[in-house]
Amino acid sequence: MPRRRSRPPAILVIILAVGAFLLLRYFRKPPPPEFTCGIHCGTERWRIKTIFDNDAKRINFMPRHTTISELVTMRAPEVLSDERADAEKQVYSVEAVLLGWKQETAEHGDRDFHLVLADPNDVTRTMIAEVPSAECQGACSSPQAQHFVEVRQLLTAQLSEPEAHFRRFPHAWVVRVEGVGFFDVFHQQIGVAENCMELHPLLKVEFVRQLSPAFPLPHRIEPPANHHCGHLDRDGRFADEE
Repeated sequence: MPRRRSRPPAILVIILAVGAFLLLRYFRKPPPPEFTCGIHCGTERWRIKTIFDNDAKRINFMPRHTTISELVTMRAPEVLSDERADAEKQVYSVEAVLLGWKQETAEHGDRDFHLVLADPNDVTRTMIAEVPSAECQGACSSPQAQHFVEVRQLLTAQLSEPEAHFRRFPHAWVVRVEGVGFFDVFHQQIGVAENCMELHPLLKVEFVRQLSPAFPLPHRIEPPANHHCGHLDRDGRFADEE
């Protein structure tokens, strides 16, 4: 007679089912935190830009002292999603030449203050730093919201209100800044780094000194001829994308 197959014990079935459930829970992406205040200002990687994302708790807020030349040569991820790359989990501190700024208030603008920073030892090496508005979703709910307010107040007190078009300063400033690393996409933005690395958001700024008119500054601030920036994940991984 053929042998009857023995059935696995019920306890083993239960253990396997519970194990499968726990694995699914572990690997399932948790939903992002809900917006509780503010107006819609931005979309792409907006939670990361405002430190209101699931990975925000993994940011190392102890500033790592570095240079713009080092930051702009970091390897950018090939694909940018709503998850942070390792370099985006760190606050960086740099000394820089502040060449100019504007506020993103034009059509489709996200209300950020947009600053262009240059390496003091090579002013042709530039990168962007941005400060969100506390009126925006994400920014007003962010644990760092007060830093956004304070940095914007300090900037406007020193430089007056920014305009919608980029304004270069006749006498540039040397500043010390701290901000979270962020990789943007390339769209011909003023001051963009060759890898699209930014300090976004900016958390601290200190005005050190104003440079003399004799200090050699770049005549024009052009986007790099060649860049190695990442591209956006278009597979539906942006939780807030419309």
